[in-house]
Amino acid sequence: MNKKLILSVAVVTALSMVQGAFLSAASLGSLLFLCFFYTIFYTECPKQVWMFFVLGLFVALLNWYYSTPIIVVIFLVFTLIECTRVILMAILRYPDTIRDLKSLTADLEQRVETRTMELKETNEQLKKANDKLRELDKMKTSFVSQASHDLRTPLAAIKGSLDNLAIGVAGPLTDRQLRILDRATRSVDRLTNLVNELLDINRIESGRTVLELNPVLLHTIVERVMQEMKPAADQKNITLLLQETNSNKMILADPSKIERIVGELVNNAIKYTPDGGVVEIRLSGTDHQVTLSIKDSGIGMTKEECGRIWDRFYRTVASQHFAKGSGLGLSIAKELVEMHGGRIRVDSEQGKGSTFTITLPVREKGENHGGSNDCDCG
Repeated sequence: MNKKLILSVAVVTALSMVQGAFLSAASLGSLLFLCFFYTIFYTECPKQVWMFFVLGLFVALLNWYYSTPIIVVIFLVFTLIECTRVILMAILRYPDTIRDLKSLTADLEQRVETRTMELKETNEQLKKANDKLRELDKMKTSFVSQASHDLRTPLAAIKGSLDNLAIGVAGPLTDRQLRILDRATRSVDRLTNLVNELLDINRIESGRTVLELNPVLLHTIVERVMQEMKPAADQKNITLLLQETNSNKMILADPSKIERIVGELVNNAIKYTPDGGVVEIRLSGTDHQVTLSIKDSGIGMTKEECGRIWDRFYRTVASQHFAKGSGLGLSIAKELVEMHGGRIRVDSEQGKGSTFTITLPVREKGENHGGSNDCDCG
């Protein structure tokens, strides 16, 4: 039933009571009673309700000015007859309604059963597909691990032979031969780094990476990394700056893994910053955490690229043209940070550089070191 219709009738009834027009209130009250019956026995508003609505209002308004009990009585009789008709129709339709409900219930149960069987079949198919994917993933991981290990030995042999040639074991070399040898050595180094990164990813995925936790002063590691990276920065005339605020906080961490993280970020900052740029390293600490941020003046990234740089093998379009890389370094750094219970995020704007920020907790030995799953992208 229309709620606005019932509300309007109720308002007019109340006004009739206030004005003392009790006959009008009685006629409208019977109309409300009829509306209540329609609400119970009808899902949609029947057409005759409008006739009773207009007639009821007419009788009510008429009795405001001229007291005519006979008209009110007649209207009350009509509404009583209509209520009786509604009840009788409901009683007569009851068996059909029950049959329809049973039929609908049976049909609904059949549909539910059919859909349930379809869902079970779909779940079984998904389970089989998932199991197959797991098996393929294990095979992939095993293959990558074995292939990487198999490559390390010949790469080491090639690197040793190239080093021997470079120091003149096989005799003096011309300048042209030295340049060719230098290119070959750099290529072997890149391939060796790729193999090592694949092995690191494999160890992290299989849960074989173990943190050797010790009290660490992050300031010491940062300074050591800056010293190692200074020749590469000087080659591009890039200025390395270090700013420290309350940086004497000790953290419980694996020194080699932390150095790997810091080295990756500083190396990337130098790699993707044009000649003559600046790489700014900021280190600060509180009673609860130590924060390290590395800001460069390099090529930067778009917002979409910021969200994807943690994916394995992903490289931005600009970085592919600017420098060579595997696309694994940031993924490994993120995994290692989270293994230490820390967080890593990046804020960047294309053409205006990037800022990578690491937050590591100040922990006491024996606390839980489960990694955080958060990895924000600004």
